[in-house]
Amino acid sequence: MRHKALSRFTIHLFLLAFAAAFLFPVLVTFTNSFMSMFEIANRFTSAFTPVTGFHRNTPVHYAEISLIPSFVTLQQYAKLFFEQPLYFGLFLNSVKITVPVLIGHLLVSVPAAYGFEIAKRRWTEVVFFVYVVIMLLPLQLTLVPNYMFARAAGIEKSALAIILPGIFNPFGVFLIRQYCKGIPPEYAEAARVDGANDFQAFLLVIAPMVKPAVAVLTLLTFIDYWNVVDQAVVFLPDPLAAPLSVALGSMGMDLVFAASCFYMLPCVLVFLYGQEYMAEGIQLSGIK
Repeated sequence: MRHKALSRFTIHLFLLAFAAAFLFPVLVTFTNSFMSMFEIANRFTSAFTPVTGFHRNTPVHYAEISLIPSFVTLQQYAKLFFEQPLYFGLFLNSVKITVPVLIGHLLVSVPAAYGFEIAKRRWTEVVFFVYVVIMLLPLQLTLVPNYMFARAAGIEKSALAIILPGIFNPFGVFLIRQYCKGIPPEYAEAARVDGANDFQAFLLVIAPMVKPAVAVLTLLTFIDYWNVVDQAVVFLPDPLAAPLSVALGSMGMDLVFAASCFYMLPCVLVFLYGQEYMAEGIQLSGIK
């Protein structure tokens, strides 16, 4: 019994250290967002000045990361919100990409997954296998046909080149169908006996039962396209049309910490709202 308790404590300690290692950059970003611009310039500049390198024996200045600022101030947030109107335009660009993808992906994936599950045809599993193969392809490989399609449609420099492939991403169909496999078919059959057609059985019986999987898909899709980078770099060369996930890399050090914290806020809120469905949806969907 004592050996089990010690093993459990060791495992918990290891997991805690592992989690702390992942959370440390986020914590540093949050605390440094309350750091004064003067201190940021001294700690993170690459220039060798009397302030940053006078005490060193070599003309090399390293970034001095600090968890707690020497002086706590809201200077970064004040400058970001009141002196940088471009930031909110870039933030809105991220919203314009993420929200249509999220809504469209849910509207397409949920009924398509149910259609795969109720269609008892020989070709059904073949088509679904193609879905799985496409889902496993790396993003860099699928960018090529996506760009060819976007160029043929004349939208290669538009957010539609990111939105349309996102709506028809096969991952949502795979996730929802795996969840539907755990729903007894008797539910839909009982609805048909009562006079409902396939669409009514899906809308009134099956759709409410797949809420955990839909919540997981919503969370994963939102995070994926809120943090879109590769597609935005390829399809949105105009800096004013780029999402905030791309623009953060070119922001100055005096604002990047506050801008990153505000940028992370929607992801945190979405996760807090859907975390109760996260474990259940992934477990019952068969994703390991």
